[in-house]
Amino acid sequence: MIRGTPTQSARNGEIPRIQTPLFGTTRHPALSGLVVQTLPRDSTYIFLFAIKIRILHLHLPTISLFFAIFITQAGIANADTGGFSSASVSGETAITVTTLAELQTALNAKSHHIIIRGKIYGGPKLTTLNFSSTIWNNITIEGAAGGGAALQNIQLKFSGENLPAGINIQNVVIRNISFSGNIGDLQALPDQVKGTSNNTGINYVGVSLRRISNAWIDHCDFYDISDDLLSVGMSSNYVTLSYNHFYFSNSWVNMNPDPVWNWVEKNYHDLANERLAILIGHNKKDSYVYGGNKLHVTLHHNWFGPNLAGRPLLRGWVHAYNNYFDNSTSPNGERTAADGRGYEKQQYNALQVGSGSIVFSESNYFYKTNNSNQIRLESDGDMYNFYEKENVYDAVTGNSAIGSTFNNAPVKYSYEPDDSARVPGIVRSSAGPH
Repeated sequence: MIRGTPTQSARNGEIPRIQTPLFGTTRHPALSGLVVQTLPRDSTYIFLFAIKIRILHLHLPTISLFFAIFITQAGIANADTGGFSSASVSGETAITVTTLAELQTALNAKSHHIIIRGKIYGGPKLTTLNFSSTIWNNITIEGAAGGGAALQNIQLKFSGENLPAGINIQNVVIRNISFSGNIGDLQALPDQVKGTSNNTGINYVGVSLRRISNAWIDHCDFYDISDDLLSVGMSSNYVTLSYNHFYFSNSWVNMNPDPVWNWVEKNYHDLANERLAILIGHNKKDSYVYGGNKLHVTLHHNWFGPNLAGRPLLRGWVHAYNNYFDNSTSPNGERTAADGRGYEKQQYNALQVGSGSIVFSESNYFYKTNNSNQIRLESDGDMYNFYEKENVYDAVTGNSAIGSTFNNAPVKYSYEPDDSARVPGIVRSSAGPH
């Protein structure tokens, strides 16, 4: 059975739509007004199945359907994001690229719908692709169907920080792509020191969102990247992160040599233990409470781990549901880095509540995590609110903050969480590119 969730339009009495985790949506006359999930873009498919649907919260009978649908790419519409973002896929004709040169040519031509096919390598010194003006409103960058699209040593940096006050880049969709760093290339970089010209590695993030409104990052892999795998900050707003996999490989954890970099001010530590997932809000001033009530972010059906040292660090207004926090490998002990010092491998937290945040956490699954929920503030007395319900803590260790209880997250979008006990299976089978 495909699990469906009614959208807001259904609850308001309009034509009901059904959304499911993996695919886009389409209308078909055989469905009597329903919208049913279809397969990804970029191909034509025959989709044959049986489905039994109960429209939740509507006084309608159960509907049993048996049908075959012939779906073309032109017939596929956009899926709801399951969160704050209402971003939609670009309507431009898509340009398919297979090399870095083709990707750069497409961007120079201001193409707004780019399909990545195969693996594109950014070179040994890393490549940052900058999107810094509103000309990039309504851009979609997605992988071709099949799950083989990859960007290695390439950062997508969406940054409206130099735009006039109150103006953000709008409507960004990134999906179905694997983002990763090349370990050997990162090891070979000169010693990285914040504030110098040798800082490429310490600023390397898979996708960076700064002053972006309505962004949707969906079905992507992020792994083996030297800074946070993904960051959302500088008053970005209405962001959905869904069905992504954030992790580090065993090769990263055990890298040799293990360089020691200067990450922040006088904070030196090794590269192998810089295993951080997501940053939402760069600091206290860039938080929901202290930064102008922005940073509305939804995290749902993401797979965090294995081999994460910590984070997501949340300083926004964040709704996190049906995420799988996986510390199954449980790295522990110390490793000796290039400076001869020992650095602790153990996970220091799974979910971090930071200064100026409001966090609603529900129906998530924590497996073998250490310090599962941690409150870490920049200053004593900083404001924050942490709420939780129906989370599962399985074989966890350390200390964990306990959130206040709540009934329903005060969000305007519709969602129906999966049962938390089912989250590991659902997320492992569906997160990442397809």
